Formats: sequence, structure tokens, C-alpha cells
Amino acid sequence: MIHIVFLVSHLSGTGHLVRTLAIARAARLAGATVTVLSGGRPLKHLPTGDIDLVQLPWIAVRGRDFASPLGPDGRPADETLHAHRRDVIAATIAARRPHVLVTETWPLGRRRLSAEYEAAIAAAKAANPAVRVAASVRDLPEPPSKPARLAEAAARLAALVDCLLVHGDPDFLALDASWPLPADLAPRPHYTGYVAPPSVAALPSDEVVVSVGGGDLGSALLQIAAAASARSGRPWRLRTGGPEAAALAADLSARHAHDGLIVEPAASDWRACLAGAAAAVTLAGYNAVIDLAQCNTPALLVPDTTGGEREQALRAAALSGRGGIAVHRVETLTPDILAAQADTLASGPRRPSLGLTLDGAKRSAQALLALAEARVP
Repeated sequence: MIHIVFLVSHLSGTGHLVRTLAIARAARLAGATVTVLSGGRPLKHLPTGDIDLVQLPWIAVRGRDFASPLGPDGRPADETLHAHRRDVIAATIAARRPHVLVTETWPLGRRRLSAEYEAAIAAAKAANPAVRVAASVRDLPEPPSKPARLAEAAARLAALVDCLLVHGDPDFLALDASWPLPADLAPRPHYTGYVAPPSVAALPSDEVVVSVGGGDLGSALLQIAAAASARSGRPWRLRTGGPEAAALAADLSARHAHDGLIVEPAASDWRACLAGAAAAVTLAGYNAVIDLAQCNTPALLVPDTTGGEREQALRAAALSGRGGIAVHRVETLTPDILAAQADTLASGPRRPSLGLTLDGAKRSAQALLALAEARVP
């Protein structure tokens, strides 16, 4: 039987692990056995079912400070912790002897974790010389900040990776919008479509719903939204994220208390709430776009640009101008503007379909099995 090992480290939000688990489940349904090595903060609310999930000694970042990952004790992750992670990775892979190793984001990101991804590849090849390596990246990895980093990533891609799975739709956004690969690697991306969870039944309401995902980004948007709720003629429901979600929800509730405002931590019914809401206000991350593609709720996108990040702004720009979609940067957003835009969207017609390809989990699994079968003895 084909065995696939996935190595993923969600350092900020939850999207990287959510996507990896969806692909792992699809691969298992297609007949493979799978192991997911997770190097980010444990997420107890995410169902793993009977997936073989191995939790590494975890690291995380605050906001977008990827240069300074923190360990479970809240202190900067030191070399001892990183070495321990590499040892667990190598031992797990040696025991599983995978036919395919999947590196999530790397080498088009996670540059500071290169040593553990390279250790994973070395361990996989030692355990099974015929192993194939696939890189799994979202539609738009964060663009490289320097040309040298693009060259470095391209060299690793050429030397160490057999297949580049891009979980997006080239008719909507192509990889070169953020990562223009050299000409000799231009044919390498294999587009799978977006990795979307099963659709859910809507929970109808007349609310404006606001979400910043499962990480700790978007605090500025939540503050503006809480103030905007008092200026709107509709009820508002805000969802906070990150390890301090409950405390932030309590603080916002106390400081902006009125009958039309509910603030609560992120929960698993978000997509049902979104699908039935009058209007939505969200960041422009990968999962946010998928959530919008599975419903017709009018939405205001507020891309996160913390620390100079460009990925969400690029995705939001691609959606700007579509019916029922508005985009506004948080730097110029005020409670009055947000309340007016949300009320306008909520009073208008339902939004037409985004028309994105959403069967990326199944197509990714098919690609991984095909990759393995070419080399299985």
C-alpha cells in the first residue's frame, strides 16, 4: 500500500494545517495510508478522525513575526528545540518509510525551517531511495522579499522536489502573480484547484458577520468592526481567533456592549453562519476566499498587510470589482465607513458565484498517488 507523509507547520493561523488534513483525508479515501507531521500549535477543535497525526514540539509566531518563532513556553525557539523537532521528524519518517513526502509551503516559504525540511527529505530517501517529494503550496505563497530568495527557492525546487502542487485555479490567479519561477521551472506547477471542505447548510440571519480566521491576525479590523456595529441598523456577530480569542472576545464585548453586538471566539459553525448572513466582513486569506466561493453572501474584504505582507492584497485585488464584493484597506477604514459599506452590501442582492474550482483535495490526492505509483516497486 502507498504511504504518504505530510510535513506542515502552521505558524500563525490554521489554514495550512486545515488544507493539509483535507488532502490527507482525500488520499486516504483514495487508498493510501497517510501520516501528518504537524509542527504548529495543537488545534484541538480540528477533527483529525483516524488520520495518523504526529504532533511535533510546536512553534508559533505572533502576528507576522516569522523571524522570531516562539516555543510552547512563549520564549524564542532555540537551537535545542529546532534540533529536537528535526530528530522527531527523522525518526517518524524512518519508521513510516513513505513512498511520497509532501512538504507544505516549503521551498516557496518557511525558509527559516529549511533545515528540518531538508532533514525530512534525507530521512525519507534513507528509508526508501525511491521516495518522491511533492511541494504543496496555496494559490499565492507570500512573494519573496528579495530576488535572491526567489533564486534560492527555485534552486531547492529544482534539486529536491519532483512535483509542485499549487492549490489554486490558474484562471483566477496563477502562481507567477506572487512567485515568477525561472523559465526552466515554468512548466512545473500542477494546479489542483482550491482545497475546500464539504459545503454546509446555511444558518439564515440578518447579521453582519465578521471573522479574522483562526489565528491572531486582524485585531485592528475587529476593533473597527466592534465600533461600527453601533452605527449600523443590523445585528453584528464578530468572531475572534488565536490563542487569546476568548479574552479578546470578552474585552470587545465589555467595551462595546449593546444589544446588536455578539463577540465570540472562532467556532466550527462559521461557514454556516457566513452562508446565511446578510453580509460578511473578512480578511482575504486562502480559506476566506474558499468560504466565500461556497456561498453567495455579499462581502467586504479587508486584506491583512501586517509587516508588509502582500499575499492577501493580491488575492483581494483579483476579486475586486466582482458583484457583491468590495475591498478596503484597514489603514483607511473607519467605523463609519465600515458600517456604511456593510449596510449597503447587506441591503443589496445576493452575490453571484465566484466560479472557482473547489475539488482540490481530491485532485491533489490523485496527483500524489500517481506520483507514487510511478516509483513503487
